[in-house]
Amino acid sequence: MMMGNVSRYIVRLAAVLTLLCVISCGNDSFGPSIFDTEKRPLDRKSYTFALDTFCVRNFLEPYNMRFLYRMEDIASDMQYNLVPCSYDKSVSLAVLCKYLWYDVYRDSVPDGEVFLKKYSPRIIHVIGSPAYNPVQGTEVLGTAEGGIKITLYNAEHLSPDNIEYMNRYFFKTMHHEFGHILNQNVNRPADFDRISNGKYNSVSWSATPDSVALSQGFISPYASSQAAEDWVELTAVYIVTDTVSWNSMMRTASYQWEYVDDVDAAWWNQLNEKVGRGEAVRDSVGYFVKKTSLAGDEALTYGIVRKSIMRDDDGKYALTDADGNIVYLHTSGVIGNQVIEHKLNMVREWLMRYFNVNLDKLRMGVQHRQWLTDGNGDFVLDAGGRFINNLTFVRPDGTTLLQELRNQVFEYGKISE
Repeated sequence: MMMGNVSRYIVRLAAVLTLLCVISCGNDSFGPSIFDTEKRPLDRKSYTFALDTFCVRNFLEPYNMRFLYRMEDIASDMQYNLVPCSYDKSVSLAVLCKYLWYDVYRDSVPDGEVFLKKYSPRIIHVIGSPAYNPVQGTEVLGTAEGGIKITLYNAEHLSPDNIEYMNRYFFKTMHHEFGHILNQNVNRPADFDRISNGKYNSVSWSATPDSVALSQGFISPYASSQAAEDWVELTAVYIVTDTVSWNSMMRTASYQWEYVDDVDAAWWNQLNEKVGRGEAVRDSVGYFVKKTSLAGDEALTYGIVRKSIMRDDDGKYALTDADGNIVYLHTSGVIGNQVIEHKLNMVREWLMRYFNVNLDKLRMGVQHRQWLTDGNGDFVLDAGGRFINNLTFVRPDGTTLLQELRNQVFEYGKISE
C-alpha cells in the first residue's frame, strides 16, 4: 500500500522546546497542583455538566490534567483564525483520548498511572478548526509547549468511522507531541542524530514524496525535516500503524525512489494507454504524477515518482541484466527500511531504559483497541482482507463501542437529574 497523494501534505508543527519550563516534569514530586485546587461544585443545570464531570473524574483527578474543550483564546495561537469545537465532537474526542491514549499507557506501562501523572501534559487544549499556514501551504495538527500543554486542531472533523484519518489528524499527533515531552525530560541518544546527518531538509521537506522519504530512511516527509521530528514521528507512526500497512511501508522503503520532473508527456501518455490495454508493463511504479509544464491545458512534461532502476541514456526505458531482469539501484548508499528499523530499535531501547515503556506492547495495546479482534485476540479481517474498525463495528445487540464510550459521559448527566 502506497502512502497518500503527496500533492498535499499534512503538517505537524514542531514542538516548542522551551528552555525555561514552568514546571520540571522530571522532578515532579506530586506536590501542589499547578491549577487552582479549590473545589467548587460544577453547575448541575449546565448543558455541559456531563462532559465537565467526565473530564474531572478521568483526567484532572487521576492525572492532574485539564481537558479544555471550550477554546480559550488567551491560550490560542493568535496568528490563526480559530473556532471552538462543538460539544458533541468534544464528547467523542474526550472519550477516545482516554480510551486510545491514556488507558493504553495506564495498562501497558508498569505503574502506568504514576507514569502519566509524572509525564503527561498538564493541559490538552481542543480547537475545532484547522490551523493553516498560508505561506507554506501547510496545516498544523498539534503543538506541544514546554511539556505543559498539547493543542489539538481540527477537532470538528473528528471521524471515528475512519481510523486512518483519525490517526493522521489526532492520535498520531498525540503520540508525536507526547514523544517531544518525553524527549524534553531525557535527551534522545546523540548517535540517532548522526544516522541521517546531512540528509535532513528543514526548508523544503514538504515537497518530498512519501516514498522518496521512506527510501531515504525517514518514516514520513515531516520526519526528514530535522532529527527531533524524525525521532518522535517514527515513534508515533509505529504506534498507530497496523501491521499490514507498516510492512507495506517497509517494502516501499526497501527500494530507492526518485522524482523526475521532465518526463515527456506524449511518451508517458502513450505508455499509459498501452498499460491500460494490457499491451505493456510499466517498468517501475509511478504512483505520483503531476503536470510540470503546460501549453494551454495540455501537459508538455510530467513529474513522476518512480523506483530507481538502470535505464537507457535517455532515462526512459529500463535496461535489464543478462537474465532479462530489471536492475534496481541504490546509488544513494541508503536502504531505507534498514535505516528505519535501526532507528526504531534505538527508540525501543531508550523508552525501556529510561521510562520502562515496552514500545511493542504499547503499540499492540493501541492496535487491539482500534481494530476488531476475536475471542482469541486475533484481528478479524473483512472479505477484502482489511482490518475492521473496532470503534464503529455494530455488535449483535446493535450497539457500538463508540456508543459505549460516549455513554460513560452521559451517565454523569444523570447526576443532575
